Amino acid sequence: MIGWRQPIDYVFFIYLLAGLGPAFYRPPNGVWAQKGKLVHTLSIRDQVFRQFFESSPTVALVVDLADGKIVAANAAAITFYGWPHDTLLSMTMSQINTMPPDGMAKLLAHLNQAKSGLFHFQHRLASGEVVDVESSNTAIEVAGRRLCLVIVHDLSEQKRAEESLWLARRAMDASATGLTIADGRQPDLPLIYANPAFLQMTGYTRDEVQGRNCRFLQNDDRNQPELDTLRAAIKKGQPCEVILRNYRKDGTAFWNEITIAPVFDAAGLITHYIGTQKDISDRKAAEAHVERLAYFDSLTDLPNRRLFLDRLASNLALSIRNDTHGVAAVLDLDNFKNLNDAEGPDMGDLLLREIASRLQSCLREGDTAARLGGDEFAILLTNLSADGTTAAQLGRTILERIGKSIEVPLALGSIQHQLTTSIGAVVFPTGKEAPADILQKANTALDRSKAAGKNTISYFEAAMQDHVQRRVTMERDLRTAVESGEFRMFLQPQVLGNGTIIGAEALIRWQHPTKGLVPPLDFIPVAEETGLIVDIGEWIFRQACQTVKRLEAWNNGLRIAVNVSPRQFRMANFPTRMAAIIEEVGIKPHQVAMEVTEAVFFDNLSHAVATMNELKSLGVRLSLDDFGTGYSSLSYLQKLPIAELKIDRSFIKDAPTNPNDAALVEAILAVARQRKLDVVAEGVESVKHVDFLKSRGCRVFQGYYFGRPVPAEEFVAAIEKPQVDPSAG
Repeated sequence: MIGWRQPIDYVFFIYLLAGLGPAFYRPPNGVWAQKGKLVHTLSIRDQVFRQFFESSPTVALVVDLADGKIVAANAAAITFYGWPHDTLLSMTMSQINTMPPDGMAKLLAHLNQAKSGLFHFQHRLASGEVVDVESSNTAIEVAGRRLCLVIVHDLSEQKRAEESLWLARRAMDASATGLTIADGRQPDLPLIYANPAFLQMTGYTRDEVQGRNCRFLQNDDRNQPELDTLRAAIKKGQPCEVILRNYRKDGTAFWNEITIAPVFDAAGLITHYIGTQKDISDRKAAEAHVERLAYFDSLTDLPNRRLFLDRLASNLALSIRNDTHGVAAVLDLDNFKNLNDAEGPDMGDLLLREIASRLQSCLREGDTAARLGGDEFAILLTNLSADGTTAAQLGRTILERIGKSIEVPLALGSIQHQLTTSIGAVVFPTGKEAPADILQKANTALDRSKAAGKNTISYFEAAMQDHVQRRVTMERDLRTAVESGEFRMFLQPQVLGNGTIIGAEALIRWQHPTKGLVPPLDFIPVAEETGLIVDIGEWIFRQACQTVKRLEAWNNGLRIAVNVSPRQFRMANFPTRMAAIIEEVGIKPHQVAMEVTEAVFFDNLSHAVATMNELKSLGVRLSLDDFGTGYSSLSYLQKLPIAELKIDRSFIKDAPTNPNDAALVEAILAVARQRKLDVVAEGVESVKHVDFLKSRGCRVFQGYYFGRPVPAEEFVAAIEKPQVDPSAG
């Protein structure tokens, strides 16, 4: 709506003075007749100004100040108020203006005196709606009548705009996010507004921030890459979002997530910048915590495997570029598990933290110590030498220093603990290997150190890789063998002194499609480590049960013994699975025996005893194999529900001629008699062995003297023939 101060309002004023006059005052006809030329002129003027009045877009009324009656209204007024023209001209201003009647009388009186005035009123429309208006009132006198030109402007949009601005200001003031407005027309972009949240976040008062550029929040910390992003966006007049380190008035730092957006005028020029500022210090701290969990070990605060490999990758690339060599090493604390089991995990954790501290104290700046898991640590020694051999020597010096540091007794509580470490190391780079390959080579060298008796340092050699590759190939072939049925069961007889077969031990052989018959010592350790021994063990147990079933018609009392691996034995449902096979085949449980070694007791004696009792309750006969080769055989023996001991072949071999071995065999036989246990002597290969064992009360023998292991089919065929005592004659 056109404002009352604009030229159009003055046109109306002139119009009323010069054009409306004849409408309210008509001189006598004689006067007009006498002055025809003047009459013609006034008639034209009247028509022009009346048309101008009617077509004006500004709401205009003419009111009689004597009674407030509306005497003229233009088309804009008709449209605005909504009443027909005749209705509107029959109304008074009291019917339109919401002010009380006495107030209207005072207003009319005032205009008679003051002649003009600018007022804000509320006018009533034909629809019943009440709107805010600005009323420009000018009193005039025409032909003796006091009239008032009323120019009306609708303030509804202005009021709504003002209300919106007020609400926006209230919302900005109440926002929990820091909000700022900077003057974009000033070169330094000074702040002209900052809401309470911003002031609370920064600790400044409104007066302290007014007129300043936001850079005061950075203090002297100007070396932040995202500041360049912010400056570039301002220079281009573009919005942007950055995260900056800012500082409160008290000097404490916080992370500020800032967004800025330019405000443009109608000409496309920037007038202001609106900014939002949010303290995200808690979020950054949480992100840092998550990142630390992802890259650092929570117990020792050392880098973890992931970060170690990242650093190894970076140093590998740097070494290749600069033609230098480094050393990557993996170390394992010798016998840590025993200490951890004896002292408890809390003491073990204290020890690991102390080891981590010692590792770091032995390294140079730029080197890395990491914890890979458990009691396994990794060391990265960088930029040692351009020569690989020299790098290996320098690396060994540092690793030896680490070993000596770990050997220093650890005082944890009131107890002194002393540890040693086995270390495997590899020089890099040696080719195009990946970081994971380098770490694997260090692990291979670590295996060499452990095999050499621990507490030593071994460097990776190409021959080790060949061994690893052979092992990987064997594991792959073993999986195929399980699926393809490449295993064969051999049986070695167990006999009385007269040669009568009373049972047999089931032995497994692997009929490899290209390598032929593979001996157990070559593949059983791999099967044990990979878990394939479980499937293999169940297969041979089933084969033994089926063979017993076939032999029932010939000799119902013949028993077949099966070796059980420690990994298979420790399975939670092991007895249940074995009982299911026995029931499926349809034999009596006492017709099979299970041979276990002392290795099944080392980790958890109580669990081992419980499992053996469950097997015994099923009717399965239990035999302790390789008796005497362990460290605590006698202490275990009284707790185990076994029926039989097997004397290891290593004692039998020289017993007839070696007094020490003879004494051991005699002691084992004495223990067995005292415990009422049967005894099987393994490795019986000569008549001297038979005579020695018979003279000392041994009744059951197993060895090459009585029979080599043969395929199961051959064994079944052999026992159907008459038996001959090989010791006779």
